[in-house]
Amino acid sequence: MEPNQRANPKAEFSGKQVLITGASGLVAFPVAIELAKRNRVHAVARFSDPEQKRQLESRGVQTIAFDMAERDLSALPKSVDIVINYGVLPPSHKDAYEVNAGAVGRLASRYRGCEAFIQGSTGSLYEYQGERPLREEDPYGLHSSAENYAASKIAAEFLLKHLSMEYNMPTVIVRIFSFYGPRGGGVTQRIDQVAQGLPVSVYPGARNVHTPLFEDDYVEKTIAAASIASAPAEIVNVGGTEPITTQEYCAIAGELLGKKPIFVENSKSWPIWADTSKMVRLLGPNRVSMREGIRRVVEAGPQSRLAGKHHVIGEPKSAAAGR
Repeated sequence: MEPNQRANPKAEFSGKQVLITGASGLVAFPVAIELAKRNRVHAVARFSDPEQKRQLESRGVQTIAFDMAERDLSALPKSVDIVINYGVLPPSHKDAYEVNAGAVGRLASRYRGCEAFIQGSTGSLYEYQGERPLREEDPYGLHSSAENYAASKIAAEFLLKHLSMEYNMPTVIVRIFSFYGPRGGGVTQRIDQVAQGLPVSVYPGARNVHTPLFEDDYVEKTIAAASIASAPAEIVNVGGTEPITTQEYCAIAGELLGKKPIFVENSKSWPIWADTSKMVRLLGPNRVSMREGIRRVVEAGPQSRLAGKHHVIGEPKSAAAGR
């Protein structure tokens, strides 16, 4: 495929060799399972929880226990068709820059001949623009309370944009705003707080607007992203198409749970939301409404959450309360 050729974004690829990092996490886990139905998937993670590894393997995914902070990638396949890099560490981790930025360069170098390189980035890397949706052309900045995380993802983007042109490697950078589902995520965390009668943190003095995206849709958007990869890299915000405040979606959860949400204005993370018009044009509309997504999370219950506390790509732990 020519670097700037646009394939049908809704077409699902098959028969490909796919490498997906961060495969034990909220985002990459269901993507790996979906892709394994029609492709050979190599799922890379540290797999500190053996159950995550077992679940992936039971669905036909080939797992590789590997730390992306390692410089030697010989444990990974020599070549693949599609790379999906969703491996990430929170800013407090000693290897955060090594994984969030350094590993991007190592992967791009090893798989420079791939058909598509999909990089998971974040909406937290924009300079704050006040109460309006953020657009792909808005400038970089350091998100309040997540400066190190934003800096590591900005570094990754600059590196990958350069390597995409240097290697003529079709690339797409997806800037994630807020992903959630029965297995976890920022919205799910707040639904659980409402269910337990715990206060939900919100940013003071501003509308806490966000654009959450449900699991079914973020899996579909990730897979579709391979069809819009180009050199130079394509950049697209990925989030929900229904801007909604934290207070509004907690109220919906409260209705379903028979609970009254409690809010406390102590968040240090600016409320940010995405202009998703480019996403809709290139990757198609979303399928699951906020109300439907919240209903599914409530009905699934806390028992459906991932074992342990996995980091949500796009949502640094220090900024999670702001999404």
